[in-house]
This record gives sequence, structure tokens and C-alpha cells, in this order.
Amino acid sequence: MTCRQFTQAPVTKKQILPKGLVEAEARYRFAQGLIHQGKYEKAVQAFREFIAAHPKDVLTPNARYWLGWTYYVLRKYRTAAEIFLKGFRADPKGNKAPDNLLSLGMSLSQMGKKAGACTMFRKLTADFPDVPNFITQRLKGERASANCG
Repeated sequence: MTCRQFTQAPVTKKQILPKGLVEAEARYRFAQGLIHQGKYEKAVQAFREFIAAHPKDVLTPNARYWLGWTYYVLRKYRTAAEIFLKGFRADPKGNKAPDNLLSLGMSLSQMGKKAGACTMFRKLTADFPDVPNFITQRLKGERASANCG
């Protein structure tokens, strides 16, 4: 009699997006709702699922931004920075590009990479001189925190 070697199947997380939701907008709203409820770990999973299921959807840049922001809230600054950078590179002229640069700078600042943060803040100002006032105000405070001068 021979002995068979059994391998255990990899453990996968249960899908977080409800199976009944098939429309991208409903799935996006569900993931956003998790942030509003303070369920950040679940929001991370939901946004990752959304991005994988809807890579070309118009809401994907927003989902990627909120994924990064959720990591930022969880104080996982390196991962947040990587996601914000990827989001900016994927759509450097898109509606979330200024938010991605600001948040990338904020993440770098939290990681102690003040020079990199200041570089992102300067790029934001140079590339997007007409950003909404709330971004301008946040940028002002973040520049001061990073000692950008």
C-alpha cells in the first residue's frame, strides 16, 4: 500500500462583496459604506475585490484611491503610498490625481520621508494649480507638518 501525500488547499478569504450585487456602482457604494461604518479591514477587502472585478470601470480610480485611504487610516503608510502612486500613474490627469498626490505626500510624511513628501506636494501645486479649496487648505497644513518651507 502506498502513502499518498495530501496538500491542503490555500486558505482564501470569504468574498466580502454581496453576491447579489453585480452592478459596479452598487458594489462600489457597498465598499464605501464599510468605510463609513469604520469597518476598515473589510473595506480593504471589498475595494480589492471591486478593483479585480471591475478593472476598467469609471469608478475604479475612485476605488483605488479609497483603498489607499483605508490603508492610510489603518496606519499602513507604505502600502497606502504604493496604492496612491499606482493610482496616480494609472490616471495622471484624472479626477483623483490631485487626491492621490496629496495622499501620497501625506503617506511619505508619516513614514518620515519628508523630502519625498515635499516633492509630491510641489508636483501637486505645479500640475494642478486649480484644485478645490479643501485640497489647497489640506496641502497648506501638510506642507507645514513636513517642513516643506
